[in-house]
Amino acid sequence: MKKLGKMDILKNQRKLSLLVLLFFFTISILLFVVQPEPEANINTPVPVVVDTMELKKKNISPIVEYTGRLEPSRKADLKFEINGRLSKKLVQPGESVKSGDLILILEEYYIYKKLYELAKQNFEIQAREVKRMKELDKKSLLSKSQYDKTIQKQIELESLMYRSKQDFNKTFIKARFSGIVNEINIDTGDTVSPNIVIASLIDASTLDLYVEVRSDVIEGLKLNMEIEVSSNGILSKGKLISFQTSPNLETYTHLLRIRISDDRLRSGMIASATFILPQINESFGVPVSSVLNDDGKKYIFLVKNKKLIKKEINVVTRFKEIYVINGDISSKEIIVTKDVASLAEGQDILISK
Repeated sequence: MKKLGKMDILKNQRKLSLLVLLFFFTISILLFVVQPEPEANINTPVPVVVDTMELKKKNISPIVEYTGRLEPSRKADLKFEINGRLSKKLVQPGESVKSGDLILILEEYYIYKKLYELAKQNFEIQAREVKRMKELDKKSLLSKSQYDKTIQKQIELESLMYRSKQDFNKTFIKARFSGIVNEINIDTGDTVSPNIVIASLIDASTLDLYVEVRSDVIEGLKLNMEIEVSSNGILSKGKLISFQTSPNLETYTHLLRIRISDDRLRSGMIASATFILPQINESFGVPVSSVLNDDGKKYIFLVKNKKLIKKEINVVTRFKEIYVINGDISSKEIIVTKDVASLAEGQDILISK
């Protein structure tokens, strides 16, 4: 009986061992099937795709554009020189006038006009008297002192006439040139004070474009040279009539004035002037986007063996979206042309097709 009991125990142990082995085998298979994907090696650098170009030396003729606003070639601020009250507005804003046309007159106009006319008549009467005295003097029919007193009175009356004329001229405003009355900031009956601008006159038959340019633009300019001007899709030609030879001490720019005669253009329009600078021979021209500004210095990235090399360069000048550069660089070297701010020296790269 004891032997039978031991045999049963051994059979049960074998069954239990088989079950345990089967359990572990099953678990191993499941772990193999559902095991996680191997983690990527985050330390492996990912190459960056970049756009590139080959450096080539060439003769560069820089073209630059500067923008300004078109203004009337002639403008005049109008003001009275005496106190008074406005009597009449002989024209309205927007009306055309000719040189010498009356625009505004004061109530004092009529008084000063009468005083001037009287002074003029007195002078003319005295002038005739001097002429008569001169004939008598030739015939020795009057003394020298009488003749001198007559001449002296003529001088005094002439002086009074001119003062009256000056006072009379201050009571009205005339057009200094032919043009358009741009604005009048006063109404009939209003009081006026000396040297206060109350109206303006413009001549828009020709327009002036004012632009401020860099010193390198000035070098190739000459008075009366033809400058291309564009505004709102309209291409025109203008003449350079003046430019500032000394730079502005605040902006270090030079003010230019270009005169344009074109009926298609209007005062107030934004316009651009195109300048062709002197040719730069045997130079490297690269996109502005290829140059990195870092701590006050400028760099480009060279591509060698699919890695980046950071190279310091000098910027000679800029026109539009091109930098003219020099430095320790040579022809046929490959540089990155854009998105350089996110790059670093030694970085692996791929060149875009």
